[in-house]
Amino acid sequence: MPQSLLQQASRSYRRRRFDRVIRLLESQIFRFRENPVFFYLLGCSCLRMGDLGGAESYLRRASQLRPQDPGTLLGMAAIHLKRAETEQALELWLEVAELDHGNRLAARGLELLRRAAAREDPQMLQDPRRVQALLPGVPFNPRTLVLPLAGLAAAALLAAGVLLLPGYLPQRGGGSGRPEVREVRLAAGQPTMDPSLAAARYPLTERQIQESFERTKRYLLQFRDNLATREVNRILLSNASAYVKEKARLLSTFTRVPDFTTVRDAFSFREVAVDPPLHEGCYVVWRGKVANLTIAAESLSFDLLVGYESQQQLQGVLRVRSAFAAELTDGDAVEVLGRVDLASGEVALEAVSLHRLYATP
Repeated sequence: MPQSLLQQASRSYRRRRFDRVIRLLESQIFRFRENPVFFYLLGCSCLRMGDLGGAESYLRRASQLRPQDPGTLLGMAAIHLKRAETEQALELWLEVAELDHGNRLAARGLELLRRAAAREDPQMLQDPRRVQALLPGVPFNPRTLVLPLAGLAAAALLAAGVLLLPGYLPQRGGGSGRPEVREVRLAAGQPTMDPSLAAARYPLTERQIQESFERTKRYLLQFRDNLATREVNRILLSNASAYVKEKARLLSTFTRVPDFTTVRDAFSFREVAVDPPLHEGCYVVWRGKVANLTIAAESLSFDLLVGYESQQQLQGVLRVRSAFAAELTDGDAVEVLGRVDLASGEVALEAVSLHRLYATP
């Protein structure tokens, strides 16, 4: 099964389905903890999706498992370039040029640095097109020969649709996704407030309740699920009527579990600490060090020393629980994507995914 999964990921990578590669592999770190190809595919997919933290973590692990691999070094050079760390990128491109004489990407990167220095134009190094051209290559996919023709046909059909069926196209800015959200409404004549809840955590006026409800719908249509969840919590913790709260719970069913590349509006540790109930069920991305690690066959839990990944500032300590296993030890620096859970009475995280922040070999 593990090998089959890696083959699926390789096919998705060749087809440039980088988001699918991440979904397939991120929860399988324990099974592939000694496989450099696994970490290379995952790291390069994160790089192409703009997740530099994940890309760096996975590519460093790939480099530990397979030192001096030109593809891995090129990926790490691209990360440094995106972060304007030109000296590190230069060193890596020189190393690749020495390992693989005639490597075109390394030569292209060195030439870009030379031209930027000659013209005294550092902005050249942040040109998205130039940076994109320096990413590790994707293996040839024969299907790409068919895609241009299919794209032309699709464009022709779309053009015909625009001309013939304008009434059926979503209006600009209307949020064409999740159309069912629009159908969830507060019916006229139904109670909005519950007088017996005057001492609720969030006492709101009728207008504020209605505005919060509509704001939740707007966030869902914009796929800003974290903000929508927070608004639902505000309603549930308020003096809104049982009818409104039931409608709010219905809206919460439209939210989806994110990954590192899709999570939006992730709240900081300080924001959650100020008002934990308002953020219950929201997804966060926090870094820290692992302590008091407990590992089972297919799960683990540990204390996360938030903000202490570089041993500079400890923001707080909380328990992280994970339904999947991963190769961790006490003292490791990690980045955790998790769901805020208050079932124990204290802030904890149910991990969705995690990156081990590997040190430089």
